[in-house]
Amino acid sequence: MLLSVIIPFYHVENYIAECLEAVAQLPARDCEIILVDDCGTDASADIAAAYGDQCANMRIVRREKNGGLSAARNTGLAQASGEYIWFVDSDDVPVSDALYMMARQAKEMELDVAKGRFVYLDDLTGGQTPGPAIPATDAMTGGELFASQCRADVYEPMVWQCLYRRTYIEETGLTMAEGLHFEDELFQAPALIAAPRAAAFEHVILRYRQRPGSIMGSFYKSSAWCGNYLEVCRRLDALAKTLPAGEAKAALMRRVGQIALSVVKNIPAYRLPPRVAAEALTFAKENKRELTDYAIQSGDRLVAAQGRLMRLSVTLFMKLYARRG
Repeated sequence: MLLSVIIPFYHVENYIAECLEAVAQLPARDCEIILVDDCGTDASADIAAAYGDQCANMRIVRREKNGGLSAARNTGLAQASGEYIWFVDSDDVPVSDALYMMARQAKEMELDVAKGRFVYLDDLTGGQTPGPAIPATDAMTGGELFASQCRADVYEPMVWQCLYRRTYIEETGLTMAEGLHFEDELFQAPALIAAPRAAAFEHVILRYRQRPGSIMGSFYKSSAWCGNYLEVCRRLDALAKTLPAGEAKAALMRRVGQIALSVVKNIPAYRLPPRVAAEALTFAKENKRELTDYAIQSGDRLVAAQGRLMRLSVTLFMKLYARRG
């Protein structure tokens, strides 16, 4: 079995059919489709069951209780048997021929991680716009690939950009961080940095749907994302401290600094509702020392300068960033 596709689903009755229609085109002899039911109450499970009845290589695993995206992904990971694993969200649309081609090339090149490209899919219009123009590479260490993408400002953390060799993931003990949003940051970077062999491809393997009701829409509902950002910084900073001096460590420290600054930058960038914006600003002020430490210690001149300005005044930093944007 070449590829295990892991698709958690929860309250996506308007989208899951398009996702499953796409993955159903993958060759059944080489690919298994694992659908993880995270105990929703809409028609998603019925739609998934109908596809499962038609596709011999598609099966549904139902969790005992709702646990969120990370827990559902971990459930699917425990069930996977393919040489490579691909996590995909049930409201997005895979590009199956490109995905399968990339999986075959990853096997031929004996890669631990293969990273593809994506396009944005507008949920309202159906229009597509390109994602980051990530150049293809030869095989290199994952740390080199991570550093090169960060250096070119084309690094994105979403795990569905990558195929991961299953035995490599098992050997490293990597799982999704449960109970935490932005868990992709805590999976892809460690997976890349530790990978002996990785490469980037120009294959567009996913249409990434942009819709108001997605998990990213939680920015507008509450300021809870601020604490998640800070926890991501803490964990990635701890990882950086274990790395030897070099480009991967430097790139990760810069990434941590950028995430820390984003706690404030996101307030004007996402045009948050007044209540949420006020809560986020209060959080930033209360955690200013730790957030700005990450930026100042990032090793990047611009990030460090922004961190010093934010330490001087969170409100001034936010206003200057909003004016610049």
